[in-house]
Amino acid sequence: MVPKAFNWLKKLTLEHELAEKAEALAEELHKNYGGCAQMTLKALQKVLGLEDQGSFKAASALSGGVTLAGEVCGALLGAIMAIGLAMGRSKLEPTSSSAEYSRAMEAAKKVFDQFKEEFGSVRCRDIHVKLFGRYYDLRNQEEWRQFVESGARAKCGYVCRVAARLAIETLNSFGYI
Repeated sequence: MVPKAFNWLKKLTLEHELAEKAEALAEELHKNYGGCAQMTLKALQKVLGLEDQGSFKAASALSGGVTLAGEVCGALLGAIMAIGLAMGRSKLEPTSSSAEYSRAMEAAKKVFDQFKEEFGSVRCRDIHVKLFGRYYDLRNQEEWRQFVESGARAKCGYVCRVAARLAIETLNSFGYI
């Protein structure tokens, strides 16, 4: 019989290993390809064995704060999509009677709240100000160029890294891992 303390330690070690892999992969993918929502989601999909081309494609227009509009951070949205893939409602049923829906919503709220605490906001434009000292209008070609030249892939890669870690930690706390 394995002592409970050993199981807890084993689970904590697995969470740490998965978090490290997801963080590093999210950052690397963003550095190489860009697109914070897709790269955060892809890293989590790979690490958790949740690969799904449909959801990856669906995340295409979520980067840059949804359609490059500076609204909700794409990295956060990618992490929340991974939560949904892992724990979400799997059949058509009312939200009021779906345990999967309720559980996924609680997990996603936890990621959202922790992300907001980490960056002071969930808005891409606010995170820009924190990371770059200004907001870049990513729909404007000249500002997009300046954004890329300012080191955006590395700095936003860090945001992807944090979002991936929060998703792994939350999935573990909800017993998914």
